[in-house]
Amino acid sequence: MSGRLLVKVIFTTIGLVGLLALFGGCAVERTSQAAAAPVVTVEVTRVVLRELVVPATPTPPTACSPEQLAQAEELVIGALLPLSNSPQWPSALGMQTGLNAAAEMLASGVGGLPVRLVTYDPGDDPARAAQMAEMLITEDCALGLIVGLNEEASGAVRLVSERFRKPMLVIAADAPSLTEGQPSTVFRLAPSAPMVARMPASWLAEVGDYNNDGALLAVLVAENSPAGDRAVAEGEEWFAQYKIELAVQRVDLPAADFSPQIARLLSMDTVPDAVFVSIAGDAGLDFQQQMLEAGIRPEKGTLAVMRNQRALDGPAFWSRVPSGAGTIVERQGPWPATQNAGTEAFASRYARVNARWPEFSSFLAHDAVLLLIDAIGRASSLRGMDLVKAIEASDVELAAGRYSFPYGSAQPPDGQATPEHYWHQWTSPPLLYLRYTQELQDPAQLDVVWPDIYRTAAGPVERLP
Repeated sequence: MSGRLLVKVIFTTIGLVGLLALFGGCAVERTSQAAAAPVVTVEVTRVVLRELVVPATPTPPTACSPEQLAQAEELVIGALLPLSNSPQWPSALGMQTGLNAAAEMLASGVGGLPVRLVTYDPGDDPARAAQMAEMLITEDCALGLIVGLNEEASGAVRLVSERFRKPMLVIAADAPSLTEGQPSTVFRLAPSAPMVARMPASWLAEVGDYNNDGALLAVLVAENSPAGDRAVAEGEEWFAQYKIELAVQRVDLPAADFSPQIARLLSMDTVPDAVFVSIAGDAGLDFQQQMLEAGIRPEKGTLAVMRNQRALDGPAFWSRVPSGAGTIVERQGPWPATQNAGTEAFASRYARVNARWPEFSSFLAHDAVLLLIDAIGRASSLRGMDLVKAIEASDVELAAGRYSFPYGSAQPPDGQATPEHYWHQWTSPPLLYLRYTQELQDPAQLDVVWPDIYRTAAGPVERLP
């Protein structure tokens, strides 16, 4: 708004009017005899009206969600997904399916109140993400935000959630920087990048000297691509931390004949305990089969580890890797072997839309809704920081596993024994190694051999006799 002020300005002038003479010239006598003229003071007042326009100070936007459950007419949860980002669209659609499945579970309401889910699509644009996050909080009255965006866009939303003191659950971005500064409102359900990067070295350290030759050696075969570069950089960092020797081979794609790489493996002075294959698509499966045919296989002292999710497509795997019994496969997210009642219920709902097993981010989107609802039920009020406190105290089993956040305001990570990015981090997500134990085995029947908290078979892998 703008206001108009009428300003009254007063000017005062003092004038001296003297009657010096009535006559001039040579009448000196008349002048001298005349009485002295009186001095008259006249005060003149002028009133000036001037219009001034005073710009109004804009009122900053505020959160519109109710502060008490008794004041609420509905419970609103906001979500931000990159649905219009072409490379991310399949994953984003899976996340939306997860959100919808949770909303379906809550269709009858919570405590007599309906639950409304509002999803906005900022792509992965940081500016739009921040704008839409503010809209969710100040216009849609969201109690909390579920964010499935990339690192930059999630970072922009983090600033908004901190400003309005509303909880934000990250289900996609893995950058440690999102939580390293201990933002009071940000929780991460997705595993951080270091948690995933350390998997191969951590698992092999637990396996130990598989072929009993007195040496522990890993080989990483990675494609020449940005993804391969990242795999190599992470491998070199983490195998060194676990004091495991690592040899690296690179592969140019497209390719169908991997005999040069196989020959180098066979010529190594030390037999590798494990070969990790970071080659995408069917090429990775072809490399695996050629390696097995050359005699580089578990019964001869070398474990074959696939980091390619194509290996969990049963028909594709067995058609290209008929000798694949004994193969280890890396999996991020729940698997049928680890499922609880919540996993089974969500997978059943998901199957109505997509015939395959849900991606990890779909599980996390589903669980994020239920995690917020659980916190709402336990919080002392609906104020943002009371909800944050309730989420910090979470100990609830949902579709992807049991959620807790051991490092928060009561026990922050020290940055030494516990990494700084463990702040508000779900520290036990299902990052799994599965194993084929027989030919033509259905991937859904694979057991988990690592880690211990999810293990369903003897593991991590028994050494050769």
